[in-house]
Amino acid sequence: MEKPQAAGVLAEWSDILAGDLSQSFLNSETPDGEGWEPLKRRRPKGHNQGERPLIDIGALMQSVVSDGQGHIEIITADSMTFGTSVEYAGVHQFGRKDGTVPARPFIGIPDKTFNTAMQMLSEHVITVIDAI
Repeated sequence: MEKPQAAGVLAEWSDILAGDLSQSFLNSETPDGEGWEPLKRRRPKGHNQGERPLIDIGALMQSVVSDGQGHIEIITADSMTFGTSVEYAGVHQFGRKDGTVPARPFIGIPDKTFNTAMQMLSEHVITVIDAI
């Protein structure tokens, strides 16, 4: 018996994940809903003058939640890789050891999004089994 091919379900779920992570950026919070540390000072002229951390020119957010430069999204029959290769992403995710940049985690799977994935995949497996 072959493994159920779940690429379609994973592709649909990746859109849900991207939407949830986009909302986290807009709410200035981790994927689990914890608020990010606010900006310590205003951004220089020519940059976004808003108060939201990690949304300066929007490149990091776009690389995570859409097809922006650095976006990583690989979907196979049974797995999904989702993230960004933007060079400064790690500094923002984990912070700097010297404390000059606080950790503001932006990549992760919120519990509700994980539960949605489990529900979608369970329903898909049941559909495949029922078809046998």
